[in-house]
Amino acid sequence: MIITCPHCETKYQVTYEAIGSAGRKVQCAHCQQAWQQRPLDPEPEPPTSEQKEAFEAIAEDGLDEAMADEERKVAAEIAKRLAQEQAADGVQRKAADAGKTEAAMLRKRQKDFTRRQSAMVADLPLARLRRSMRIASVLLVGGLAATGYFARVQVVERYPQMAGVYEAIGLGVNVVGLDFSDVTTLRTLRDGKEVLVVSAQIVGIKREPVVVPSVVVTLLNAEGEGIYEWSVTPSVRDLMAGERSTFDTQLTMPPGEATRVRLSFAGGQDVRKAADGTAGTTAETTPEHN
Repeated sequence: MIITCPHCETKYQVTYEAIGSAGRKVQCAHCQQAWQQRPLDPEPEPPTSEQKEAFEAIAEDGLDEAMADEERKVAAEIAKRLAQEQAADGVQRKAADAGKTEAAMLRKRQKDFTRRQSAMVADLPLARLRRSMRIASVLLVGGLAATGYFARVQVVERYPQMAGVYEAIGLGVNVVGLDFSDVTTLRTLRDGKEVLVVSAQIVGIKREPVVVPSVVVTLLNAEGEGIYEWSVTPSVRDLMAGERSTFDTQLTMPPGEATRVRLSFAGGQDVRKAADGTAGTTAETTPEHN
């Protein structure tokens, strides 16, 4: 048993027999105060082992029943929620299917309407005129492109500034009617002196005879700058398609910084156009050493 001092609340462990059924006067050992202690209820006798087992069995049965009841409640709640979700999902699927069907019908109607409208518009005179104009425009553009490609020589002859345009797109135009081929250069020694020998063939590429102008031989340095040049008069007067003429020239003691040789035609208005950049009228080569 436990009694408590009413003055300082100090607790004491006493037996039931020390107080008795009628109570008694006791004194606190801590504060020296005395008080009349009322009788205490006797402590219940501890349960026997059989009683403990019975109590535990009852408690366990109650716990099992409570847990089973809780499981049933949880299962019922889960089943209810699943039913609600399935119902909501079914409604959503039905709504989605209905929306898809309606959208497909609208697209089909719009497509049919557009086809009917296009057919009606196509029969109008203005629509036929537009189609004719588009076809004519395509044919005109195609004709201009074909003319610009196959008649580029005539175009450049009439409009020299077009030579740069053709050159930019990789279609060189030769308006001179002559070309170089088999260009060779050779550095050699003769009588103890260095000599540069240049040889090439002039080829005619026009069906009518073309007057062969003088050939300008230009020596270039590593940067492509001209450092020395001279002209050579070919032995032939004119050439036409398929005809060739060989010419040779040499220079004693050429500049040491010369790394390339360029050939071009000189004299005459057409030749000047060619020298300004028209492909097929100049040739460059690197001298070989002997």
